[in-house]
Amino acid sequence: MYIPITVDHIARVEGKGGIEIVMGDEGVKEVKLNIIEGPRFFEAITLGKKLEEALAVYPRICSFCSAAHKLTAVEAAEKAVGFTPREEIQDLRDLVYIGDMIESHALHLYLLVLPDYLGYSNPLSMFDRYRKEIEYAMALKNIGARIMDYLASRPIHQENAIMGGFGKLPTKAQFEELKRELKAALPMAEYTVELFSKLEQYKEVEDKEMVHMAVKPRNGVYGIFGDYVKVSDGFEFPVEDYQKHIVERVVEHSFAKHPFYRGKPFMVGAISRMVNNADLLYGKARELYAKYRELLRYDNCFANNFAQALELVYFIERAIDIIDDTLAKWPIRPRDEVEIRDGRGVSLTEAPRGVLAYTIEVRDGKVAYADIITPTAMNLAIMERHVRMMAEKHYNDDPEKLKLLSEMTVRAYDPCISCSVHVVRL
Repeated sequence: MYIPITVDHIARVEGKGGIEIVMGDEGVKEVKLNIIEGPRFFEAITLGKKLEEALAVYPRICSFCSAAHKLTAVEAAEKAVGFTPREEIQDLRDLVYIGDMIESHALHLYLLVLPDYLGYSNPLSMFDRYRKEIEYAMALKNIGARIMDYLASRPIHQENAIMGGFGKLPTKAQFEELKRELKAALPMAEYTVELFSKLEQYKEVEDKEMVHMAVKPRNGVYGIFGDYVKVSDGFEFPVEDYQKHIVERVVEHSFAKHPFYRGKPFMVGAISRMVNNADLLYGKARELYAKYRELLRYDNCFANNFAQALELVYFIERAIDIIDDTLAKWPIRPRDEVEIRDGRGVSLTEAPRGVLAYTIEVRDGKVAYADIITPTAMNLAIMERHVRMMAEKHYNDDPEKLKLLSEMTVRAYDPCISCSVHVVRL
């Protein structure tokens, strides 16, 4: 006898996905993470487009992390044509990306995850009792959005970040305004760490075989851009070789492929960055990491929530430092000319949800080839594995409890499902 337990729509995640658990007489028979968001063809629709036009299309993959897609695509395009940006331009791109990190982490932690831990079905119902937390969420979200607005023209689908630099830069007064707001936001981020340090880690999911993958920052500072990928098993590889080590497979129950490393699922995201690069943290974030290191468990996907909270502190501190460095070099030329020529470029960066991979090949000024693997796609196989582990721990419990715990397991990854489904080919 088989009993299906189905979640038709996973709540409080971006995009459309479901969970199917089939129970048998001897326990869990099958678990499927059904990605049923309609497939989109972002690689295919940019083939033959002028490079600049394609770079305006890629951030439309997602509004949650459009800056990540924009900046990763821009770097891949610049590598393809043989252009390297100046240091101050790269720093400002880091700042735009940090705005994305702050906004995304704040929304995920407070509005998507926290209701589960406090016993609410949605964040609006929390407002009367947890007004401060909702206000902190919106304040942190707003400062992240303002960084992207000032530097990249708007909070989503940013057009001002272009090859060679920026169309224009904020005024000195705007940078100083951002710095004041970031300083005011830092105590909110520290509060977030303290708040999430007190929440249940859900140790039902303990995966001793967990493998974590993250970009190795090229400037020696915990961050976003890099030329190598680090794996928690000690292996490193150049970003240009990612297709050799991240192998995608089609699965029948998903519009998104499942990538594997050495034949096994792996994880990317905030906890994976901590596992591989925590020694590069500095400032208050480093102090908090040392204080709460035992909560950053490499074998527990729920530790991703706490890692995001810690990253809020780090990225706010890092943003302040970048603004200080920028003002010290003021004025800054916003852009250098880029000569479009044939070539192939690869960029792997750390999006809020983990490693984002882009390959762009340019021929006669147009996109001849494009390949994108998003963080959520990279996490799908390990996410499904961990839902199964949760089900195996709780298959004798009330089905409604199992549904909730399964959804919480998925939410711990902060998935962006719409991002993941574009990889199906025409």
